[in-house]
Amino acid sequence: MVNAAASVRLSALAITDHDTLSALPVARPEAVRLGLELVAGIELTAELDGREIHILGHFIRDDDPALVAATASLRQRRADRLRAMVARLESLGLAVDLTALGRLFPRATLGRRHLAEWLVRTDQVAGPREAFGLYLGDDGPAQVPKPRLAAAEAIALVQAAGGVAGLAHPPYDLRELTLRRLVDAGLGSLEVDGHGVDARRGRRLRDWADRFQLVPIAGSDFHAHDRPGRWLGSITTPGDNLERLRERARTSVSPRMVNGTRPTTTRTAAVDTASSDEIS
Repeated sequence: MVNAAASVRLSALAITDHDTLSALPVARPEAVRLGLELVAGIELTAELDGREIHILGHFIRDDDPALVAATASLRQRRADRLRAMVARLESLGLAVDLTALGRLFPRATLGRRHLAEWLVRTDQVAGPREAFGLYLGDDGPAQVPKPRLAAAEAIALVQAAGGVAGLAHPPYDLRELTLRRLVDAGLGSLEVDGHGVDARRGRRLRDWADRFQLVPIAGSDFHAHDRPGRWLGSITTPGDNLERLRERARTSVSPRMVNGTRPTTTRTAAVDTASSDEIS
């Protein structure tokens, strides 16, 4: 990922994997070698009012004990969830070989998407849509709730690790009142540009960022090469907003900042680089 970012002339790359910090110590030496700024990040699986949201962290200390422990717990609970879903599938007459599944997706945080792919590849269903429709959908007989942190807890973990907490890919029906609650909990940035964000929605998100003095950021939400239009560097955060984010992290005791100037042409990206950890 670092080499790919350098090849498209990004000046900085934020790695914000789902619930894991493991890429950062691997990526850091290569970023130094190539002269690319690596922004240490995370994307925490959280919930608010029973609904899943994703809390970003930028400029975190990736050795922070509380954050490391929380991500380890989430991954363990997700592994337990996977085994529970496999047991439910098997009780329904389907077969899943967990060892083979792990070999099929060696770097993945395994979830429903990978189970659906397994069922397709082993000719137990016609396609992913059938797998979710019959077994793995939200109301399906093999579905097990995903482990999630409370939104306020996720924000607090990021702040305690020295980072800026942000809301990734805000829901289409996000309400201003809901965003205000997250701001009151310590939210410091808002993703205002990404795949699927049209001009009208982008303006609304930027207006909210201005109103709540949140740093506007962007993300390619890049997980793998299997999604049209989602390539590393396809959507970037302007350089002045990166500086605002850096300053917000440096002065995290003061959660509010004055808005910056017009965006510069410096290309930076806040991207999720987990190649197959898209979880569902």
